[in-house]
Amino acid sequence: MSQATTASQIESPGFVSIQSNELSQADLEQLIDRCLTGDTWYCLRSPEALTFHVGLPKGDSLSSQEGQVFDRDRELRWKRQGDEYTVLLLSNTEIDDQVLQQLDEKQQWLIRDLNANFYPPTETRLPRGVAYPQDLDIGQRYFIDGQTGIVQFVALRGVKRGK
Repeated sequence: MSQATTASQIESPGFVSIQSNELSQADLEQLIDRCLTGDTWYCLRSPEALTFHVGLPKGDSLSSQEGQVFDRDRELRWKRQGDEYTVLLLSNTEIDDQVLQQLDEKQQWLIRDLNANFYPPTETRLPRGVAYPQDLDIGQRYFIDGQTGIVQFVALRGVKRGK
């Protein structure tokens, strides 16, 4: 994805949650179903490719070493270690889920939403390029440490084109 292009809003509160205890694939699927609704996309990463897909990841899609699923409000990242997963949730809305814990209860996060563009097909940073759905308007959400002003996380956000 290329650099963000235009700021769309002033900074507002953000929420960062983590699950560092190991989750099974079934637990991860249930967590994704609870946290993301509406129009969703997911991204699978490998050393040679970055692929975007429509909907929620299920089954073999979750066997990828790492990935992320996102909508307009939240991004949930997973990392597989053997048969277990660790997750990070980046959100512009608070979520009450017993599996997730705030990264740091004292931490204040500010977010800023920015528009973004996919790399052109001729980009050589990834050997197989980036495959993405044509109806996806991609954006980025910066999670900024409220005390230092430093960007700590950059999440994807998506909106279905035409909405």
